[in-house]
Amino acid sequence: MANPSSELILHHYDTSPFSEKVRKVLAHKGVPWRAVEQPPIMPKPDLVPLTGGYRRIPVLQVGADVYCDTQLIVRVLERLHPTPSIYPHGEAGTEGTCHVWNLWADRLLFLAVVPLVFAEIGQFMPKEFIADRTKMVPGRDFGAMGQLAPAAREQARALIATIDAQLAGDESFLLGDNFSLADAACYHPLWFLRLAPEASALTRELPRVAAWMDRVHAMGEGQRSPLGASEALEIARQATPAAPAPSDPHEPNGLVPGMRVSIVPDDYAFDPVVGELTHASVHEVSVKRIDPKLGEIAVHFPRIGFRVVAEGA
Repeated sequence: MANPSSELILHHYDTSPFSEKVRKVLAHKGVPWRAVEQPPIMPKPDLVPLTGGYRRIPVLQVGADVYCDTQLIVRVLERLHPTPSIYPHGEAGTEGTCHVWNLWADRLLFLAVVPLVFAEIGQFMPKEFIADRTKMVPGRDFGAMGQLAPAAREQARALIATIDAQLAGDESFLLGDNFSLADAACYHPLWFLRLAPEASALTRELPRVAAWMDRVHAMGEGQRSPLGASEALEIARQATPAAPAPSDPHEPNGLVPGMRVSIVPDDYAFDPVVGELTHASVHEVSVKRIDPKLGEIAVHFPRIGFRVVAEGA
C-alpha cells in the first residue's frame, strides 16, 4: 500500500475544464491518483484550509504540500513521474514549446470558448454559479457573458484553425506521434466547448481536429480512485512539507526565504495567500502557513500569472 503522504491527491470537480487538462496528464503517465470532489463555487470549507485562501480548481496535494494552478501542477507531475514525459521524445526545446502552447490555450483559447458556452447553456446554470463567477472576475457580469459570443466565435474559430494547422502532418498529436502537455492544454478548452452543441461545430468542421480530440478523449483519466475530503485533510495534518529546494540567488525583486509575502493571481479570483516565503525560483514560489487544525502546510504557486508582494512593500 502506498504511503498516504506520497499519494497524488487531485482536488477537482468532474466538469472542471482545467482539471481535465491534469486528468489527461495523469492518464498519460499511468500513475494512481486520488480524486477529491470539491464544490464548483464558494464556500469551499475542505479546500481553503489547505490553500490558505486560494479557491481555484484544480489543486494537487502531496502530503502537506499543496500545488496551485495547472502550470505548476504539470511541472510537479513531470518531476515526480518523469516517464512517460509530457515533453515528447525528450528533445531539446519541447519543454518550452509545450509551455508556450499551454499559456496560449489558457489565456487565448479558453477565454474565447467561455462566452460560447455561456451563450448556449448560461440560462440553465444556477443563479448561485453565475453570482460566484461574477465575484471571481470583478467588472464582468457572467449573466451577460453570452452577449460576447459573436466576437468570441470569430476568435475561437481562428484559434482552432491554428490547432488544425499544427495537425497537418501525419502525426497523431500536436508535437508528433507522442502525447504531450501541448495536447492536454489545447484539448481542455475544446472539451469544455462540447457543452455547447452549436458552437462545438467549430471543431467538427475540421476533421483533423475532431480526430485528434477523439484520440485524446480515448486516453481516459488513468488510475483514479475516490478519496473523501476529510481524509485528504487528515493526510495533510499527519504529514510534514517536503524540505524546500534552494532559492534562486538572482531573484529580480530580492525575495529571500523568511520574508512574509502575499501571493495572488493576476487575472481573476484575487484571493491572497499569505505566509512565510520558503522557496523562490524562476518557475515556482512557495510559502509556509500554519493552519489551526492542519498544522504546517506548504503552498506552492507558479511565477507566471501570479504576483508576489513582500509585507510592507
